[in-house]
Amino acid sequence: MTIETDDRDSLAIALAGLKGAGVGWWRVLDPETTWWSSGMFEIAGLDPAGDVPTRDQIFRMYHPDDSNIVGRTWRRMFGTDEAVRVRYRIVRPSGEYRHVVNWGQRQPPDADGRRWVFGMAFDVTDEVDDQELFESERAFRFVAEHTSDMIVRSRMDAGITFASPASRAVLGYSPSEILGMAPADIVPEDDVARIRDVLRDRIARGELISPTGYEYRGRHKNGHLVWLEANPRLVLNGAGELTEIVDVVRDITARKNTEAALVQARQEAEAASRAKSEFLANMSHELRTPLTSILGFSRLIGRDGGLSPADRTHLDLIRSAGETLLAVVNDILDFSKLEAEALTLSAEPFSVDELGQGVVALLGGQADDKGLALTCDVPEDAWLSGDAPRLRQVLLNLVSNAVKFTERGEVRVRLNVGTAQDGRCMLEATVQDTGVGLDPTQIDQMFDRFTQADGSVSRRFGGTGLGLAISRRLIEMMGGQIGGDSDGRTGSTFWFRVPLPVAETAEAAEAQTAHPMPDRRLRVLLAEDHAANRALIAALTASCDLDLDMVENGEQAVAAARTGDYDLILMDMQMPVMDGPTAARAIRAASGPERDTPIVALTANVLPEQIAQCRAAGMQGHVAKPVDPRALFAAIAEHARPPKEEAAAA
Repeated sequence: MTIETDDRDSLAIALAGLKGAGVGWWRVLDPETTWWSSGMFEIAGLDPAGDVPTRDQIFRMYHPDDSNIVGRTWRRMFGTDEAVRVRYRIVRPSGEYRHVVNWGQRQPPDADGRRWVFGMAFDVTDEVDDQELFESERAFRFVAEHTSDMIVRSRMDAGITFASPASRAVLGYSPSEILGMAPADIVPEDDVARIRDVLRDRIARGELISPTGYEYRGRHKNGHLVWLEANPRLVLNGAGELTEIVDVVRDITARKNTEAALVQARQEAEAASRAKSEFLANMSHELRTPLTSILGFSRLIGRDGGLSPADRTHLDLIRSAGETLLAVVNDILDFSKLEAEALTLSAEPFSVDELGQGVVALLGGQADDKGLALTCDVPEDAWLSGDAPRLRQVLLNLVSNAVKFTERGEVRVRLNVGTAQDGRCMLEATVQDTGVGLDPTQIDQMFDRFTQADGSVSRRFGGTGLGLAISRRLIEMMGGQIGGDSDGRTGSTFWFRVPLPVAETAEAAEAQTAHPMPDRRLRVLLAEDHAANRALIAALTASCDLDLDMVENGEQAVAAARTGDYDLILMDMQMPVMDGPTAARAIRAASGPERDTPIVALTANVLPEQIAQCRAAGMQGHVAKPVDPRALFAAIAEHARPPKEEAAAA
């Protein structure tokens, strides 16, 4: 619909005759140059004697639900020469709604090169299908009245203008009571400020409908707070101002209470877990500390000889009791690590022959005492890569059980290495005994924690009931399988299979080579608060070529390190006055040469996090109590400061 300039006057005359018929026309050149006919003022419910409303004022007249589509239509009118039609609602100053159909089209340039947009507006309120409106309103009311969520509309200048009947269940107010309320009337101030920030951010991003909502608190009519969830649709006018919010509000108090209960339960569980960990750590430390002296001096006395047969028997009983107690402590700690998924595996070359023969040699004395034949069949020159200490622990557990529960006959240990495929092969181990056998239905249960085939077993032989459970978890961590077989009459066979990489014999032998003890006299500082343990370390190292100085706490260790030129410091963790980690950090922070002195933890703290604490404090190594002399000597050889000429060359 293109209107030539010469025709506009005659058209204006024709339209003047439509005054009062709900028809108006308009022209727009730019946002500041707008002309309205008197019919436009009549449709808008404005005084024709007044000024033509500005663009922002015009957009504020549009019904909030229609302002977006009108804005898009205006952009089309100014961007194309096509005739554009749009239907929308306006809100008169009196609050009355009117339905309007508007046509508009950009005109050709006039003599001055200006391009006007010409349009006509028709008030079609009386033509709206009342039945259609009735059906639409009835459908909306059905939904609003039968949903448990509260449907609400709020205008920025008038507060809440509509609330569904669910407002009673959500906030305790009837729809009529809540009309006109502002958000601050039912929402705590802190939440109002947070909601405003959320809405401001959405408006800045142009996100009128968001995929995510937000949670806030509402004040119930009775005074208590309830949790609400909302994801409103924002209605902006043509000026980009927020005019109305349309929302569906859900009461999530029950869910928040459940979440709070879960958080509390998790916190209580974490507190219980921390308490358990602290208890295990303290129990381990308190048991390992005296066991260090019991086992250490038992070995020293037995090594020196000169004992009568009766005294040696008594000494062996003391050592055996100490080792049994240590095994119980280790089982509990290992299972705790496995439950917490804090146990890690290492991989290093090992000899399959040495694995089997070492376990058999360790338990040979027990088998001899019972008159049992303990044999081992292993392949020669077979080297694999894996966690040898943990494999030894599993095999030792199986063989120990077999010896313990077999009264007569033999225990046969077999290790076999399958054919390598893709650099890996299967390590297979079987332990067969001639005991009374087991009920086949009980074998699987024996791999559960705290379970033994016979309730009287723990009373007869001791143990925690954790050995097989730990073994199964370790083998499964290695990607293997473990199990047992028995007919209940002729003994039992327990086995495990683990896939492991093949290790080259030369590399494996090199990896097994121990660090040689330095061929010079070493100066070593021992920080240990227990007198018995100081005496034990002195006795264990008496045959070594070293000068041993001893202090009783970390503070003394820091002072001694400052004045002495030590090749190594052996540091206990838990000491009075100043503990080991604190002392180690103080030595590392010093400005003198002592800051580079190697430090090895010599401690009953053996949990992974405790070992990590040693490393974090600047210690290079860790030796657990009760002290294994071989581990102690290996740590001294590995970590002692090299001679000054070697250090200078390096």
